[in-house]
Amino acid sequence: MRDGPSLTLAVPCRTDEPALARTLGAARAALAAAGEGASVELLVCINGPDPLASAALRDLRAFARETAASFAEVTADGVRPAALPPARPPLAVVALLTTRAGKPLAWNVLRCHARAPVAIFFDADVSFAPDAFRLLLAALAAAPGAVLASGKTTCAPRPRAFERIMAAPYGVDFPNLSAQLYAARLDTLPAAMPEDLIEPERWLELIVGRERVVRVPEARVAVRLPATLADFCRQRVRIEMGKVQLAREYPALAGRGAPQPRTRAALTSLDAADAVRLAAYLGMRSLAHVVAWWRYRRGATAGIWRQAATTKRWDPA
Repeated sequence: MRDGPSLTLAVPCRTDEPALARTLGAARAALAAAGEGASVELLVCINGPDPLASAALRDLRAFARETAASFAEVTADGVRPAALPPARPPLAVVALLTTRAGKPLAWNVLRCHARAPVAIFFDADVSFAPDAFRLLLAALAAAPGAVLASGKTTCAPRPRAFERIMAAPYGVDFPNLSAQLYAARLDTLPAAMPEDLIEPERWLELIVGRERVVRVPEARVAVRLPATLADFCRQRVRIEMGKVQLAREYPALAGRGAPQPRTRAALTSLDAADAVRLAAYLGMRSLAHVVAWWRYRRGATAGIWRQAATTKRWDPA
């Protein structure tokens, strides 16, 4: 009989993350609906300056109290994985604290500390329905050769004209790994990913290969959209720079992803209003790609992880 938890929930979380409590509430509901309460560990890698003073750590402590879970704070700045206390069922919560920042770094910390055979990775600033975990775990169990089971990223736009443009591409079915929610068989994942990656989940998808990724479009995860042009630029230039990085530094991976929908097919799949919005979005994206390519070529990657603040606000307005 295997010792340790049967499921790991793995959450990369920056020290300036303001929405962790909300996301943990969604995870609690999803765990209950999945019937995965027997032995679960929740690992949250809080990364960045002064993690002990972060609101994210306060949110995690409060979550552990509310769920009567065992709780530990572990420094994860060492070269080797830190020793974790035994995972006491039904739920063990561990804050993995590091003063270094970055999503690839956080992924590596979570990957090397996870103790279950299967992990569900999700971002700290998202929303998902209670059936999301159940659907991902069922899909992974039904596909023995799969490494990853991906949810589908959707959006929760505010009722504003700019965000209606930002929402347009979510009406197209892109066959990519959701960067915000996916399940993984841990023993088949890469042991680590390069810490300089700008788009780590895209790299992960390409390394694994499309044949070993199962898509679960019913498992939906919602993100907040940029509400301002400045936040769009912060977010989109980073994404486009990630594409440039993969194309230039990992060209051998290019053919390992799922074929992308053509622009004409994407436009014709939408109604007239959304097609106009998508065309406007694609124009803005093209400009962001030019900026990203220019900056990457010059080596101007500093500050690329600046937070797009409006994507963190789950207020109704």
